[in-house]
Amino acid sequence: MGRRILVTGATGTVGGALMRYLSNDAVEGQIELLGAARSDKAAMALRDQNHHPVHFDYDDPASLAPALDGVDAVFLSTGYSVDMIVHSKRLLDAAKAAGVRHIVHLGALAADDTTHAHFAWHQVIERTIEAMGFDWTHLRPNFFMDTVWNGFMHRPDRLVHFIGSRKVSWISSDDMAAVAGEALKSSATHINQTHSLAVEALNFPDLASVLTEVTGAPVQYRPRPAADLLPLLLKQGMEPAYAAGLAEGVAALEAEPQPLADAVFDDVARITGRAPVLWRDFAKQRLASLPALG
Repeated sequence: MGRRILVTGATGTVGGALMRYLSNDAVEGQIELLGAARSDKAAMALRDQNHHPVHFDYDDPASLAPALDGVDAVFLSTGYSVDMIVHSKRLLDAAKAAGVRHIVHLGALAADDTTHAHFAWHQVIERTIEAMGFDWTHLRPNFFMDTVWNGFMHRPDRLVHFIGSRKVSWISSDDMAAVAGEALKSSATHINQTHSLAVEALNFPDLASVLTEVTGAPVQYRPRPAADLLPLLLKQGMEPAYAAGLAEGVAALEAEPQPLADAVFDDVARITGRAPVLWRDFAKQRLASLPALG
């Protein structure tokens, strides 16, 4: 049996894609793949996909040590709340005690001197991983294609966002999973590396044009002022401290260009050996998920 790998967030967007990416290696016995499951429902969902769940709950510290027993490498992702700080610390403390060597952390793309909370919290976690002596790989994705697509599925005639016509760079969950998977399987070429994950720069008007072309139906971009975002996030139930930090960062991007906001990198192609997923390909692959087209 090869490396024992624990994937946190295994039923989420990126963690789920990572479980799928690593599944063949697990079936072939090259790795032992464990999916963190907080609930019986999550465990059942993983079993239904022929994955191996282990009970793991950031809010139940006693669950962490058993889940980490014998684990060589961990994919660390956390929910979008201020709790990401304490949740990460709990996992890292338990991982250190369990003898885990390699942490692959899903963070966010920003300059190292960023002042915006959403990014700064991720970077605090990165520095903690380094200081604790783990072998580390930091993943820094920019705007998630999946997040925008999930909203688009419900209203496939429009895109709504809060950054005006600013150009930003994009990454898909499949590409994030592929880079994470390669790092987890063989840390030798990924130890103490930061991978910047952004493969295509588009503003929302351009993205609306791409989706119009792919779907064959008109798609409009309907920008909203960034000042509208915080009340909306709070109404949706987002944790207030995190919501405020996220809204602050979006407002700053709406007001002026931000460092690295539209930067594009070759990390996906270099690490995976294939072309990255661009927005046009991403949309074509998911056409059947649109109610009007499925």
